[in-house]
Amino acid sequence: MEEQNEMIHHLRQALAHLDQALNMTVQSLRESPESKKRTSAIWEEFLGTFFGKIRAKGKENNINLLSLVSFPKLRKF
Repeated sequence: MEEQNEMIHHLRQALAHLDQALNMTVQSLRESPESKKRTSAIWEEFLGTFFGKIRAKGKENNINLLSLVSFPKLRKF
């Protein structure tokens, strides 16, 4: 149970950081629309790395971590 509470804590911190990054992204694009290409590259690199880490960690442990998430249910949020 403690391990799950710690996991929740870290995920909440991650969401707080993502929220800050999203706000910065919006501000940057409003102030400098020509930064769209560079901003897109930053987000693509981040998301590619994130999903790559999920796949790699799953392979290392023979667990399909992406199967833990129902992607159709994500649309409800």
